[in-house]
Amino acid sequence: IYVKMEKLDVLVMLAHSGNIDQVLMEFNEYATEIDDEFVRKSVRSIGRCAIKLPEAAERCVNVLVELIKTKVNYVVQEAIVVIRNIFRKYPNKYEGVIGTLCDNLETLDDSEAKASMIWIVGEYAERIDNSPELIENFVEAFLEDGAQVQLQLLTAVVKLFLKRPSSAQELVKRVLAMATREVDNPDVRDRGFIYWRLLSHNPEQAMAVVLAEKPTIEDDTNKMDVSLLDELISNLATLS
Repeated sequence: IYVKMEKLDVLVMLAHSGNIDQVLMEFNEYATEIDDEFVRKSVRSIGRCAIKLPEAAERCVNVLVELIKTKVNYVVQEAIVVIRNIFRKYPNKYEGVIGTLCDNLETLDDSEAKASMIWIVGEYAERIDNSPELIENFVEAFLEDGAQVQLQLLTAVVKLFLKRPSSAQELVKRVLAMATREVDNPDVRDRGFIYWRLLSHNPEQAMAVVLAEKPTIEDDTNKMDVSLLDELISNLATLS
């Protein structure tokens, strides 16, 4: 399994516009195997190719959408994490897949996948018709979720309020109250107090902070010693 995992990294490094269709076909096949760790890394590799090759990003997204439609729990969850990263790389593109993601909310029991979905709903709150209802559903389990989900949900609720104030006025009060009065984690509590103070005293500054343009993520696939990469390529045929 170690060799197969390493092969995934090598395939991402070797992927280019001329062979991406063959690489995606192989990743798609790997994503249907039994070992969940290998499957998750195969799905992540599709996302890495999308970030590495802008000209192939749409094809990568299409493969991810087809994988989501399999309804395999860990495949769906890993695909949602990957698509979150693709949205960060290509803002305001590929929004057509959001509907498919929202159809799979019931499968989210992994913290990273749940936080990723919350980020997507918050980031595109003004374009998702039922975003207040989606966020409110996540809020129901706020006190039971871990800090990763709570932090993301705090930010998403504030984004929703700033973008659609009439739909989230009571919700933001409720979540900030829970974060500052009922949560023990100091990071969650502190962020709750920061948001509360910003919204109370300077909503315009809150908008500048929370809705600020974010730096896009970059591909680090080729940040490897050239001699090591040559050695890997020379031994590629020995992998199975």
